[in-house]
Amino acid sequence: MANQTYTSNSSPAQKNRVMLIAVSLVFASTVIVVFIINHNNPINYSLHNNSGITYEKASVTAVLEENLTADPDLPGQVLGMQKIRIKFKNGQEKGRETELEHSLFTTHSVLARKGQSLVIRAERLEDIDPYYSVYSYDRTPGWILAIIIFTLFMLAVGRIKGLRSVLGLAASLFFIVALLLPSVYHGHSPVLMSMLTGIIIATFSLILLNGLSRRTFTALAATGAGILLSGLFFGIVSSAMSLTGYDITEAEELIMVSRQTGLGIGQVLFAGIIIASLGAVMDTTVSLTAAVYEIREKKPEIAAGELFISGMNIGKDIIGANCMTLILAFAGSSFATLLSLTAYGTQFDQLMSSNYIAVEIAYGVTGSLAVVASVPVTAGLCILKSVNKPGRA
Repeated sequence: MANQTYTSNSSPAQKNRVMLIAVSLVFASTVIVVFIINHNNPINYSLHNNSGITYEKASVTAVLEENLTADPDLPGQVLGMQKIRIKFKNGQEKGRETELEHSLFTTHSVLARKGQSLVIRAERLEDIDPYYSVYSYDRTPGWILAIIIFTLFMLAVGRIKGLRSVLGLAASLFFIVALLLPSVYHGHSPVLMSMLTGIIIATFSLILLNGLSRRTFTALAATGAGILLSGLFFGIVSSAMSLTGYDITEAEELIMVSRQTGLGIGQVLFAGIIIASLGAVMDTTVSLTAAVYEIREKKPEIAAGELFISGMNIGKDIIGANCMTLILAFAGSSFATLLSLTAYGTQFDQLMSSNYIAVEIAYGVTGSLAVVASVPVTAGLCILKSVNKPGRA
């Protein structure tokens, strides 16, 4: 009988497709589990009693009266009073019309116009007539438009990669809001939960973006190492700057929460740093991994030492851009606060020793150190994974 050789009909693309389907099923299962956990463990404690108070959308059907003047000192700001008729678009009074008086002042200049959608603060307390006030503009259409524009640009420039990036970003936000925040609020360790959330985000994002390959797993391993290094560097920086975790602006409110839920305030700062630096660390590891593997594929005879040096040289440019991104992001978010401190005549030594600046420096320096350290780690892992290991990268 003639010898028969059986070969697999599955191509690498088909195998990758099957694995991506499996990953998608795991992701869907994880989402379901998170929803079940949150449903069975709702957040019951609040600093304020909001019973009887709701925020509902309403459209302005008419502007009945108004007495408005332009603020002489602040261009674009309008001061005065309006009497408007509104029609609720949702909530328990959906479809009902009512009238209310609305005051406009410097820090709350919400100018109502017919047909405009507003968010109304409705107070319906027992034995008291309902009271309605204008909370803000209904910004839902604005942020939906922003998301649509962002998604369209991602699709136009990145095509399928752009779509995968958008899905990865959506998954990341979901895990932060639905997993990390509730678990930390309920008293679970912010350190462990932030690391776990970071690893989950990195796993789903990298596999979704680049598929299942040695490149992906190398970048994932390097990102995990970067997260651990972030923790190490935070310990060093916080110790050097005498940060306890109770230095954050919201510490007073969180102390009250911790007495009811067991919230670990001392570790909240660390959790924020992990999430803040995760994106830059992932960017560094993915970019460097792709570059090193590309060199290996184009020049398979390259020595391990030479490949490592090439990776380090490429990493120098990457860390420069990513560290600048981190520092400028923190500086930009702090700009208004720095202006306010300047207006109060804050002295240099006073400013640099304040809790606020210490926390911001810890964020920027820790994230930047993690980015820098991830370069040799990534280059080294690429060498271990690629040299003398043929096959799909």
